[in-house]
Amino acid sequence: MRQGFETIVNNAFVGFGFPSDSPVNITFPSEMFNTGSDLTPFEEGFQLLLSGLTDWEPKPVEDDAAEAKLIDFTGTSYPEVYAQVQHHFMRNSWSDSLPIVPPTEEYVNWILRGTDEDPNTVVGSVPPRNGICTVRNIAILLAMAGGRPEYLPFMIAAVKCAVDPKAAMQNWNATTNSVFPVFVVNGPERMNLRLGSGYGCLGPDPAHPAGQVMGRAIRLLQQVMGGAIPGVGTMALYGANRATNAFFAEDEEGIPETWTSWAEDRGYSRDKNVVTMTIALGAANAIWTYGTAAKNLTALNMMAATLRQPDRNRYSQGANYKEDNDDYASGVVFINRDVAAHLVADNGMSKLDVKKYLWENSFTTYEDLESWGSLGAVKNSYPDIKAGDSIPVCPKPEVLTIVIAGGDQGGHGYYMGGIDQGNVVSNEVKLPACWDDLLIDAAIDLGAAPAMH
Repeated sequence: MRQGFETIVNNAFVGFGFPSDSPVNITFPSEMFNTGSDLTPFEEGFQLLLSGLTDWEPKPVEDDAAEAKLIDFTGTSYPEVYAQVQHHFMRNSWSDSLPIVPPTEEYVNWILRGTDEDPNTVVGSVPPRNGICTVRNIAILLAMAGGRPEYLPFMIAAVKCAVDPKAAMQNWNATTNSVFPVFVVNGPERMNLRLGSGYGCLGPDPAHPAGQVMGRAIRLLQQVMGGAIPGVGTMALYGANRATNAFFAEDEEGIPETWTSWAEDRGYSRDKNVVTMTIALGAANAIWTYGTAAKNLTALNMMAATLRQPDRNRYSQGANYKEDNDDYASGVVFINRDVAAHLVADNGMSKLDVKKYLWENSFTTYEDLESWGSLGAVKNSYPDIKAGDSIPVCPKPEVLTIVIAGGDQGGHGYYMGGIDQGNVVSNEVKLPACWDDLLIDAAIDLGAAPAMH
């Protein structure tokens, strides 16, 4: 295994069902990946590796697993018991360090009103530890984050995206790169869900609380079930920089009439409720001016320059970076409704026109790649690259993701950079039969659902 990854590899092997006493651990330095490197560490451990693959057998153990039991906390006051819960969850690495809401049986059952599925239905395993996630598990994590029953069907769809093999969660939930998942909701119920799509759609908002809560529940899923604890199950050097990931709605009312939503780009009709997930490695703000045909193009030039951020992970995998991959995770370009309207009215640009313009103006030159030390990684996708060549930010303009979101004032664009460590995945939301009743309860508890802006 690569030096520094000992704990994460052991964590992953346990997740695959191997016992903790597996005998082979061969550690080698990162330099062994380079051409002409010293292979002595591997050669010295080869016989041990061979023995582990052919001779070793696990010790038989009795299956003494029992059903999970509720945990009781007692004290002389509510604050005392509440503190006990926080300390217990922290000691067991079930907390993300922020205070959690105790997931009592009553609270979890209340949240389970949000689905008609059996609570014991297995949704999938969560890499790298591969904890088996059920509908009930999702409700528990949602409870810990302070969720509500109407959030649950969207959370189930989001988790299905995350654990889909095409999403390659084993990569981005464990990598040294400080990445985070991004979830975008389309469809008629996104407004009733109280997801942000306008001003502050990525941040905390008491009028649109769903995104922060569900994004945090996904982060708890990554950690509690996927084992993504820093230095143990995730090697992200700086962390994901978003404790609540990114979970928001597209501003469908602000999409130009001739443009499509992201869900429509993904093959769904506008009347479907859809959650789409991609992976981002960070975010950058682009300040621009717009309002005339010429100024609108300078705004796109600014965004294209932002897309050229030097990160070789975007095109280093080879297997994903292909023109026939319609699910390539290119990142997310945020354009607000006013800028989109001007691009149509002043420049006559379709959504695909904007994608092509950004794509054509965000190529990176061979010389830049060489100066960044990225040529070796790039050759996984472009083996014949040579001096004078340049490469695009994603395999083709069609997979460049544009989402309409943000406040009405359009002086800023936003870009969440893509990373070639997993593909885009979408899932349709299954609403429960009591959906209308849940919305009535939400209106009683929280007031009328606000407008998106």
